[in-house]
Amino acid sequence: MKYVFLVVLGIALNVKILAQSSCDNLYAKAVQYQQTMTVASQNQAITYFQKARACYDSDAKKKLCASQIATCKNTIALIKKNTQGKGIVSGKKKSEETKDSTNNASKQEKIKDEIVPVELAVSESIIKFKAKGGEFKKIKVTCNYDDWKVTEYPEWITYSISKENEIVLEASKNPLKEERSGMIKIECRGTTTTFAVLQQKKGLLNNIGL
Repeated sequence: MKYVFLVVLGIALNVKILAQSSCDNLYAKAVQYQQTMTVASQNQAITYFQKARACYDSDAKKKLCASQIATCKNTIALIKKNTQGKGIVSGKKKSEETKDSTNNASKQEKIKDEIVPVELAVSESIIKFKAKGGEFKKIKVTCNYDDWKVTEYPEWITYSISKENEIVLEASKNPLKEERSGMIKIECRGTTTTFAVLQQKKGLLNNIGL
């Protein structure tokens, strides 16, 4: 009887793990769309974040998805605002070209430097930690500018940045009997990207290393 119970428990755990893995895949796809700074791509990200939020059974993960949806909406607003601004700058540029070609040459160089889009991406969309703490994870940051930085991270995460443009993360021990999650935000010249950090809850299986 005990053996049958353990088999049934194992099957139930496997089904739950597979279900949550499917939710993580939806979240990861949303983050991939989120890293492309277009209105269409941000709307796609929102769609997948909404699917992931409906899929997850963890309140922490649902809140994380809601936070990402809000970020996407803010990004859409900024894209629309910047697009309108570029139209005004373009009109001024044409007017100046007819007045002073010498001054325009130097201004063109300045504008060129300003409009080179920031290409900012990370190698993973989700980093997972065990509950025991003291575990290190690395994530690669790719950016065409050197002045990127980490601007947000959970209090239970510490980090350092290597010469290879890697963020080295460490999670403290999770004392809670519930999974915890957070978001790490990286910024470069007004462009941002994010990835999620998840940590298992304190429990018997975690304590024995399973």
